[in-house]
Formats: sequence, C-alpha cells, structure tokens
Amino acid sequence: MNKVAKSAVASAVALMMLNAIPAQADDGPAAPPSDKPQVSIAAGKDLQAAQKALTARRYEEVLSDLDKVKANPKKNAYDEFLMNEFYFTAYAGLKKYQEAEGPLEAAMASKYMPPAELKGRLAQAATMSYNMQNYDKTIDFGTRAIKDGSSVAQMQTIVAQSYYQKNDFRDTDKFVRALVDDQIKAGQVPTETMLQLGLSSATQRNDDAAKSHWFELLVVYHPKPEYWQNLLEGMFRAKLSDQQMLQVYRLSADVGALKKGSDYAEMAQLALDQGSPGEAVATLTKGFAANVFTDQADKNRNTHLLDSAKKQAATDQPTLPKTEADGAAAPTGDKLASAGVAYFGYGDYAKASKDLEAGLAKGVSKDTTGARLLLGISQFKGGDKDSAVKTFRSVKGDPTDERLAGLWILRTKSAS
Repeated sequence: MNKVAKSAVASAVALMMLNAIPAQADDGPAAPPSDKPQVSIAAGKDLQAAQKALTARRYEEVLSDLDKVKANPKKNAYDEFLMNEFYFTAYAGLKKYQEAEGPLEAAMASKYMPPAELKGRLAQAATMSYNMQNYDKTIDFGTRAIKDGSSVAQMQTIVAQSYYQKNDFRDTDKFVRALVDDQIKAGQVPTETMLQLGLSSATQRNDDAAKSHWFELLVVYHPKPEYWQNLLEGMFRAKLSDQQMLQVYRLSADVGALKKGSDYAEMAQLALDQGSPGEAVATLTKGFAANVFTDQADKNRNTHLLDSAKKQAATDQPTLPKTEADGAAAPTGDKLASAGVAYFGYGDYAKASKDLEAGLAKGVSKDTTGARLLLGISQFKGGDKDSAVKTFRSVKGDPTDERLAGLWILRTKSAS
C-alpha cells in the first residue's frame, strides 16, 4: 500500500493546487460562484489550514482542521468534497486505510470529482479494498476502473484474485476466460499468472474439461515440461494400443516431459517393435545422457537393449534405399510408409515426410491415422510448420489419435 499512499498524496495535492482555496476575511455568505465551484467563507479558513498542513504532510494536523470543517453546519457541498479528499489523503498518508475508505468513496460519489481524477481514485479504492480483504468492493471498483481504462493490467489481476479469494470459482473462470479470450483475439500473450488462476479455479471445481483448456493455453503461451506432463497425464493412464502409446511418448519426449527411466525404456522397446531401431537408439542414448537409469540392474538391462537396437539399426539403415524403390513400384503404400517410419527414427525428416506422404497417397493398410500423425510430426521436426498443422488437422477417426493431433498442433504453435 505504500505506492497507493504516495499516489494518493501526489494526486490530491495536485488537485489542491488546481483548486487553490483563497483566504477568507469573514463569516458572511460566500460570493456568488462564477463557472467554478467555490468553498464557503464559513469553512474556507479551516480548509486552507488543512491544505497547508497536507502539503507539508503534517497529517494529524490535517485531521484536526478537517474535523472543524466536518462540524461546521454552514459548509457547502464543495466544502464536503474537498474535506473528503483531504481526509482520504491524510489517512492514506498515515496508513490508516480503513479510515481512508469512507472519505474516498464519498469523494468519488461527489459531482465535483473530475472525471480524469475519478479514474485514478477507482484504482486506489480497488487496491485499498483488496488489501483490506473486502473483495466485493474490490470487484466493484476494479471493474469500474477497468472500464474507465485505469491501471487495467493491475485491476484485472486483483479483480480475478478477488473472485478467487471469495471462493467464487465459477465467476473466477468466467472473468479470466473472457479476459484471456479478448487478449488472444487482440494478438496479445496472456500472462502465466492469469492462466494459472484460471487453472486453479477449474481444479477447485473438479472440472477436467476446464483444466485441460487452461493447460492447453499454458503450453501454447508459456510452454514448460510440467504443464505438458499434466496435459498428457490422462493419456498415460489410458488403455492405448502400442502404436498410440509410442505416439504419446514421442510427444512427451519432444516437449521435455519424459522423465522416468522406465518411460525411456518402454519408448525404445515400442520403437524397436514398430520398425524404428534408429529411434530406439536415439531414445536410450538420450536417457543414458540424462542419467535416468539409476540402479545397476536398469543400467545393465538398458545397455543390452541399446546394443540390440544398434545392431538392428546397422542392419536396417543400409536397406532403406531398396525399400523405397520397392515401395515406389508396389501397388500399395505400406513399404513406403515403413521406410518413412525408419527414416523418422534416424532423424531424416525430409525423407520421412516424402515417403510417408507418398505411402499415404497410395494407401496404407495398417494404422493409416498413425502414419498420417507421424507425417505431421516429421513435417514439424523438418521445419515445415504450416504443412504439419494442415496434416494434423486431417487426422480423423479414433478419438485418441485426434487428441494427439490436436496436442501436436499446440506444440507447433508453442514453437513458433
């Protein structure tokens, strides 16, 4: 609240200088106003004294002078407006925010409050209310401040947090979702804090669909392995085919969410079983480099698996040109697709894309959607993101395959 207090003082003092209170000679009726509001002769002396003390930041003296104005039955509406402005600034200067709240609200409600000043006051009122844990008022003042364009980013944060602190998780989600949607439409990047707030509100409501929505946005705009781990967690628990499980591992590895030695080992074994020894070698090599195999039995077992994968790769890789040639002459695209899978494992994404695309054009008899998904991954890893997104969007059929394609689209966007 120190910044709020300093801002309040500076702003109130500026207003005082613009509305200099003239010295009063008697207690007679005030002169007829011109086109500007005037202080009354009755209250002018005490208001002038309060103004002088406020400029010098003698806040207790300010309060004493203002108490005289408050007790004066002859004060006018403009006197009350200045009195409340000065009360607010003095209490804020003394860090007595509870006492400052009433005068600030009264000043904001006055017809004499300049619209330009009201914007700043709304932001101050919202911040003050939030620090006093008055979340209903924070939402009211903060929403008005956002509408008037005052301290928008700060107000958006405290309004969202106020809904959350009230345990109003549904309205938290509603407010944050509308805010984030508008930011995305405007080409802006939502803050990680705001997306996490949306995620937390979904978690509190046990809303799995909403949780997935917020994790998807997090991996696009603030990609981190832990967000991907949470997004992929359900797929690891599901009963999937070996082909689909390998695809899940591929995505997990690509986003840095593959952590356990058992996952590296299983991914390598699945790659070997599905005709991609190069991928098995690359996976286990990466696992050993990351020291994911902790006990000696695991190290021995996976060293043996790596040696086996290397032998298969040494036998398989030289045959790929012939497999391609045979596939080009074959009536179906199965051999070309197999060559594409193998080239993918060796990191040759250009050839993998070429063979998979040609194979799919001829027709693949087994796991067509898997081949199409791998084509999109090859295009992405080869740097052709536009083609990759187009291919991912063409993956139709099994819900798991469609879900994986959608996640790869998110991965492609997060890497842009």
